[in-house]
Amino acid sequence: MKNKNRIRLLVVTAVLLILFNIYLSSNYTVMAPGITIDLKDIVTVEGGHKKAQGSFFLTTVSSRSLNIPLLFYAAVSPYVNIEQKEAVIPEGWSMNEYIDYMQKWMQESQKIAEVVALRKAGYEPKIYGDGAQVVEIMPESPAQGKLFSGDIITEVDGKKVNLADEVVKIVSDHAINEDVEFKVKRNNKTHKILIPTIESKSEKGRAIVGIYITTFNWKPILPLKIDIETGDIGGPSAGSMFAMEILNQLTDDDITRGYKIAGTGTISLDEKIGEIGGVEQKVVSAHRDGAKIFFCPEKNASDARKIARNFDIKIVPVKELDDIITYLEDL
Repeated sequence: MKNKNRIRLLVVTAVLLILFNIYLSSNYTVMAPGITIDLKDIVTVEGGHKKAQGSFFLTTVSSRSLNIPLLFYAAVSPYVNIEQKEAVIPEGWSMNEYIDYMQKWMQESQKIAEVVALRKAGYEPKIYGDGAQVVEIMPESPAQGKLFSGDIITEVDGKKVNLADEVVKIVSDHAINEDVEFKVKRNNKTHKILIPTIESKSEKGRAIVGIYITTFNWKPILPLKIDIETGDIGGPSAGSMFAMEILNQLTDDDITRGYKIAGTGTISLDEKIGEIGGVEQKVVSAHRDGAKIFFCPEKNASDARKIARNFDIKIVPVKELDDIITYLEDL
């Protein structure tokens, strides 16, 4: 009888653990320090060189569904965060759908970085697009019932937009709860729509309207071939480092000055460096892999410095690409 009770208890415990594990994986995501990559290893510019003694590093965040072992790992690691899944992955999306979306943003970020770096090097590249296509509306978005999947945004606040990146920049320049005017094409008709901004859940203080977008029909025209092999890495946050690596391969001098340099931040066509998520984990991975300088968007600098207090790594906040270039020239 005692053995039967013991077996019953074990079965009930196992079932409860399985159910708890399913609950964790369905509702929470673990954000941990990811890998760093020396961009010389994955970026190749036609006619460029890879003679730099130092390196520009791409930094990443490791994101995966929470489970019981990872719960214990997060409890003992000061650099691992647990986030509600809806704050990371759009509600109703599978992980594969989210990865595919972030891959599209990675590709667009690369092309913008290529255009910016080539211009810095004296070339005249171009990038075209036909606006930003709405992919999904967040459940809490004030755009619900106003914008729909498939809409093409062609103007924001009266300014023509060719790329999704331009839409994001104009919206994020607004104050929270401030109206943004969108001009959209839908079923061969044009509509003007006012939508108030809300605060981003993942980037505090940043204004968003709660929509997921990608550039519609984007077409880069570049004078040189540039290959960037990032594998499964997604998202736009490596834009600034891509631009620096491309520029370094096109420049006779070694911009790195022999240093191991890591960084993060989106890049826009006007060379502005935008804020990102996961800066704490990226600083940890950069320090772990030997970087001595870490460039980050100005709005992320406070969080980066808190993490770097006990590390031998210099946090350098930047607003635009020239801030990085000038800092390295002055070393």
